[in-house]
Amino acid sequence: MKDPNKFPLLHLPLLAIKEVLSTLSPLDLVNFSLASSKSKKIAKYFFYQHLSCGYRLWLEIEEELRLGIIGTENIYYFKLISDKTKDGHREERNLFKYSEDPLSDFKKYVEYAIDNFCWPVSQLYLDLGAFIAQNKSIIDWLKPHVEPFTYFSLHSDIISDEYVSYFLNHIEVDSYLDINTKMSDNFQLILPRSIKTFEIHQSNFVTFDQLSSFDCELITLYNTKISNQELNQFFKNWMTSKSNINLQTFSIHIENMESLDTILNLPHERVDPGTVRTFRRWIHPFLVTGGIDIKRDDGKIATFLLEPYMEFLHLVMLAH
Repeated sequence: MKDPNKFPLLHLPLLAIKEVLSTLSPLDLVNFSLASSKSKKIAKYFFYQHLSCGYRLWLEIEEELRLGIIGTENIYYFKLISDKTKDGHREERNLFKYSEDPLSDFKKYVEYAIDNFCWPVSQLYLDLGAFIAQNKSIIDWLKPHVEPFTYFSLHSDIISDEYVSYFLNHIEVDSYLDINTKMSDNFQLILPRSIKTFEIHQSNFVTFDQLSSFDCELITLYNTKISNQELNQFFKNWMTSKSNINLQTFSIHIENMESLDTILNLPHERVDPGTVRTFRRWIHPFLVTGGIDIKRDDGKIATFLLEPYMEFLHLVMLAH
């Protein structure tokens, strides 16, 4: 990596270097910057002059560590591996890097990208079961390196009460949180008020009281134990502005169509099946045919629709 003869680009005039750099993938650009102190200066100058590149980092901290670079329609990855024979191997948009200490080297790559190119971390995929003994130190390391406007995904096959709480107490999240971890039945999830959107895939621990306390715009729950009667009360509370005032989209699985008799035992209006309306979900517009409307005491309308999900039905509420 230190031999400049391996990088004839360094011998070109600055204008020519600029033209060549503009054609390289971010993986090649980072590799070029690692060649020497001179190449690092050239690469940094190029990025500072061409901020339209707009690259961001996607961190995947699992048993296999990957550092993704986002900025175009493609995602490019550095992948830390233990197979020395694959060091430097390219496979489509993946570049393999051998490491005897993958987690430490992964952190160094992330810090290098942030320090030299000002690429922010905008997405994080963290497996809390991959480096159990180091979970808290990983979270401590992440704290100064991630932006609050970030997609966070936590997942694991271990009971993760302690680590989920530690993460939420130390990392600022004010955009999207996806939790797909095992939790104890009595876990009390306390969400920062800054979180606007979240999904819980294993939500057996979520009680009616917890759900009512989530002051978010978008909530999605899978595998919940919340009863039909509690859902009925939840929607009544929304209609009377007693809870979840900021809720825009709510999705939860129900057992069957008969569940609706209990859940929707409240004032509602069935929309003509021939009526087609355009709503937004995940900021994307989509068409809804018919539906069931309820009205809040301030005049705000919410429409219910059903979506199939594996062996369940998902009841979706869209406020508009």
